[in-house]
Amino acid sequence: MASLNIGAQPFVKWPGQKSQHLHILTQALPSDFAEMTDVTYIEPFVGGGAMLFHMLQTYPNIKRAIINDSNLDLMRAYNTVRDRSKELIAELKQIQKEFLPLDEEERQEYFNEMRDEFNARLVGGLRHSALFIFLNKTSNASYRTNGNGKFNGAYNHLHNPVICDERTILADSKLLQRVTIVCGDYEKTYSEACGNTFFFLDPPYRPTGKRHQHTDFNDKEQIRLKKFCDLLSFRHFQWMLTNSDGKCQDPDDTFMEQLYRNYNVERIWSKNAIVAKPEKREKLSELLVRNFSREILSLRDVNCRQLSFAF
Repeated sequence: MASLNIGAQPFVKWPGQKSQHLHILTQALPSDFAEMTDVTYIEPFVGGGAMLFHMLQTYPNIKRAIINDSNLDLMRAYNTVRDRSKELIAELKQIQKEFLPLDEEERQEYFNEMRDEFNARLVGGLRHSALFIFLNKTSNASYRTNGNGKFNGAYNHLHNPVICDERTILADSKLLQRVTIVCGDYEKTYSEACGNTFFFLDPPYRPTGKRHQHTDFNDKEQIRLKKFCDLLSFRHFQWMLTNSDGKCQDPDDTFMEQLYRNYNVERIWSKNAIVAKPEKREKLSELLVRNFSREILSLRDVNCRQLSFAF
């Protein structure tokens, strides 16, 4: 398993980021994944892209990748990073030059002005993506909207935020050259599958307890996603899916386990990183579902096949 080691990583922070999960997820891949030829890799819910950048750097046999997300602002940013990286860097450097010398009160005012400009959606794609990244780096919410669909994250009062991460943007742009970027319903990605195709699905998690989650992706949507996975299995495409474990909050909540009972379901542990204060983070179990079998070494000799790791 060779690594290109060029330093690509998520260029924005995003809820449910898989950066700390990569070790276990890599172990959970099909045992012969590195030996497959001309692999097509598909992420129907790409989010921040931690798994995407890891896979593209680790497995040179991935010749083609397709990413999708329903968030239009996010996918526009991916397009901008891929196709206009140098222009984006120049725009972000200008914003950084204007923002960093300001005192706290002035920074707050500048942030509010940029948020208003972003929500007005009157600027072109390059400027809009730069504002998206700026707000992502300086707000207390990676992406949060009000009832009118406008971003409403508040200024985070960070001392020295890195607004323009030039190295990451350039590395990401290089990798994204072989990635097809689409935006919309995840089922769109099905038409892109052919030959040796592998799907990694990280959908909006089903809510457990008080955990902050998407509200639109309800149980009906979870069932629709499972049927999509059934279709992939029928076509003999391999896939791996992560989701919440209702049992960690309610012993009687076996919805997800029952939904995927015909597949390989394992329980892993993580910490909820949605809340801001570390002392309030809940230790939560999550489910890892696959339509193939492979022993995960990190789970060996651990009771109930459970793994503890930091989120």
